[in-house]
Amino acid sequence: MSEDFSNVNEQSEPSSGGAQMPMGIFIGLILLGYIGCYKVDQLNANFAANVHAPFTEPDEVASLAPSARELLVARGKQIYSKSCVACHQANGAGSGTDIPPLAGSEWVKGDPATIVAIAQMGLIGPISVAGKNYGAGTMTPAGETLSADEMAAVISYIRIEWGNGGDTISTDEVNAARKAVNDSSQSGQWTVEGLKAAGFAIPE
Repeated sequence: MSEDFSNVNEQSEPSSGGAQMPMGIFIGLILLGYIGCYKVDQLNANFAANVHAPFTEPDEVASLAPSARELLVARGKQIYSKSCVACHQANGAGSGTDIPPLAGSEWVKGDPATIVAIAQMGLIGPISVAGKNYGAGTMTPAGETLSADEMAAVISYIRIEWGNGGDTISTDEVNAARKAVNDSSQSGQWTVEGLKAAGFAIPE
């Protein structure tokens, strides 16, 4: 004889409901998160000693960041070490009687457009630098391997380094000099006479 369970009350299966977080609480959480992030950013972690020591003010930390000029020159040094140092040496002294120095060079410290033109197309001697004549050396063109930004960086570096006392040049100056080179229809490496004929400033 079977038992009758028809009168037993069974609980319904649980189901996911449609309850939602009240909008006021949701907006309040967003505002609290925003305010918290803002305060952390504003206070720089309140300059806790274990985070910022030994500095106590945001301006102290900001002052340690390299300037745009320093970053440009540092990049120029890297490019020089990769592309130029084999001939002109780490100290900018050049080599023998064929490769002129960059250190103390009136060409380097002179009109930036002339240096850009030389770097762009290369140079073949003779050339006089710092009162000394250099003859058969040949400078390889760098115009096809260096972007305008890279050329501005490396030329800025050699104008400042080794006590040259020059200043940085901009990408715009490089592009203007490159346009002058293109307008000159120069097809090979420069000579000093060719630079002069194309209107580039030649050191006296």
